[in-house]
Amino acid sequence: MEKVLTKLSQWFSEEREILDQLAHDVAKSDLIEDMVTAKQSYMIQEVKVDAIQEAMRFVEFEQEENEQN
Repeated sequence: MEKVLTKLSQWFSEEREILDQLAHDVAKSDLIEDMVTAKQSYMIQEVKVDAIQEAMRFVEFEQEENEQN
């Protein structure tokens, strides 16, 4: 379980970095069309980051459950 958590954590960090870059892209967009495209990309990436974070919580919960048993 520890390896899974480590991999998820690394993946989360990488994807979070992409999310931060997309937020920057939204903020610096000059054209509305570019802003809309960047915002859509940001929203998709945000869902991905949230899913990874939820998976990490699940693994942590399962790890705690296994330690108690």
